[in-house]
Amino acid sequence: MSRFRDNADRLRPLWAFVFSLILSALAYWVSGNIAHEAGDQRPFRTEIIFRSLWALLLFGIFAWMLTIGDHVEDHRIAAQGLPRVRGWLKQFVMGCAIGCILTLVAVAPIHFLGRLRFSTLWTIHLLPNLGATLLMLLVGALAEELVFRGYPFQHLERGIGAAPAVIVFSVLYGLLHLLNPYASLWGACNSILIGMLLSIAYLRTRALWLPWGIHFGWNAALGFGFGLPVSGFRVFNLWVYADALGPKWLTGGAYGIEASVAGTVVFVLGILLIWKLPLRVLPQPARPEPAQAALHDTVSSIQG
Repeated sequence: MSRFRDNADRLRPLWAFVFSLILSALAYWVSGNIAHEAGDQRPFRTEIIFRSLWALLLFGIFAWMLTIGDHVEDHRIAAQGLPRVRGWLKQFVMGCAIGCILTLVAVAPIHFLGRLRFSTLWTIHLLPNLGATLLMLLVGALAEELVFRGYPFQHLERGIGAAPAVIVFSVLYGLLHLLNPYASLWGACNSILIGMLLSIAYLRTRALWLPWGIHFGWNAALGFGFGLPVSGFRVFNLWVYADALGPKWLTGGAYGIEASVAGTVVFVLGILLIWKLPLRVLPQPARPEPAQAALHDTVSSIQG
């Protein structure tokens, strides 16, 4: 036993959290620099390269940490929160539907109390980019879930408990959104609520499928469907571009609806909804016992 490892020779949860968060930030920096060079100053190309590369690096980093830190050699994707077991697709689709419905509820007050002005950008030349945009939204949401509800969150939870881990990661999630274009304190506070909603979705199911679906559904409906800003970014407004007209407390200004009162109300309602829904915990990969680890008996089955 040492400062870094326990009696079973596993990396202690708090150290696993610290190391994984540092490596996640490094992967973010590397992905951003590669995307900046490869994107040739084209925002759309830069974003899709960045988000895809970051997600791939995170998978590799966390799989490596599960191997050397947790002695997990099989089902390492499942161990990150993505078990391919019965019910996984249902939870992902449910999450997408919840994200879309929450977006619709959040946008509705602008329609009734303000005004939405749409500009259609559709041309036949944009057709190949539609799928690329949805892919960018999909892998972008996955990358954030891997960091904020995946390996680092899961190990911090083991170290300090569920409620403190939710608070730590939700606050971190909100603070990092202050780096986004047109960020505001209100938007950061709303991002904390989003972090809580997605963290609770993970804890209720012990998998990333539901929070990933909610995250993707919200971003896709808001940026791709309605053509509105997503946390200050407009790169997803590929076929329709919308301006939300009205007071800033209603529209969120250039940052978007995530910095509005409607956003606050919807995120609170979303937390209550996820808290009360009859959700099922998905089966998890078994963790090797100390004695089994010595015999190299690694994860080989999914427990019911």
